[in-house]
Amino acid sequence: MDGSGAPAPRRRPPEGGYARGEETRERIIEAAFAVFAEEGYVGASTRRIAAEAGVNPPALQYYFDSKEGLHRACGHAAVAHMMRIIGPAVERAQPALEQGSRAVAIEALCALSESLADLAMTDKMAKGWSRFMSRCQNDITGPAFAIIDAGFLTPLRGLTTALTAAALDLAPGDATAPLHAMLIFSQASALSLKRDTVLSMMGWTDFEDERAAQVKALLRQHVLRVCQAR
Repeated sequence: MDGSGAPAPRRRPPEGGYARGEETRERIIEAAFAVFAEEGYVGASTRRIAAEAGVNPPALQYYFDSKEGLHRACGHAAVAHMMRIIGPAVERAQPALEQGSRAVAIEALCALSESLADLAMTDKMAKGWSRFMSRCQNDITGPAFAIIDAGFLTPLRGLTTALTAAALDLAPGDATAPLHAMLIFSQASALSLKRDTVLSMMGWTDFEDERAAQVKALLRQHVLRVCQAR
């Protein structure tokens, strides 16, 4: 599940300034997530992004060459962030499919659902990257969309559909498999899309420790019930 297209070229900070340069670059990306999410690729102002990041506007050109380069860098950063969290579950899912065992497929489906819940509940850039992802999917004209689609959305859609079909013991080529997969995995995505609503409803301030464990345990129960009902 590698991203498509190479990251925008960037200049290497002077010797001794690499760590500080990386910190600045990350700060710009975090600010860009929020601004691109709010205003879209076309409407986003590089001056506002620079102000939000606490840097001078030329710094964006220094690190990313252009607004397009920055948007692409945000796409690569989003894919890398997501794969750091769900990568292990994805790597286990493919061998589970190859075994041809429904029980193994069900367990892999539960594990991948839990992993996506972890992704949805993470606090890292929670109000930035997740809204950036949503904006990119609603506005596919931005250069980051192709990166996110090729590096995350399309491969994950194929994997979840195949895994769901195996877990539900659907006939080969069953046209409802993608819909089943979307309905099952939308439970985890709701934690991100409705993050503030869920936290408020539960009287929580975050999804940490025992709260995250509770959410994942309930999610596992839901997935198992769906599979066992077949």
